[in-house]
Amino acid sequence: MSIEGNLDQKELRPRLGSDAREQIGAHLQAVFAEIEGQPIPDEQIDLLLALRRVERERGRKEA
Repeated sequence: MSIEGNLDQKELRPRLGSDAREQIGAHLQAVFAEIEGQPIPDEQIDLLLALRRVERERGRKEA
């Protein structure tokens, strides 16, 4: 899709009304509140720990 003339692309972006933004925000808050109290799965903890080890090793090599 091409834009002809000197139109500013920002003017062509769809905009959400305040009601739509509020509904989306409320839905996102509800979704995150639902999962917020759940424990982090062991696989993800292992991945985070492995990442931390790699970061520390890189820091030692650079120093």
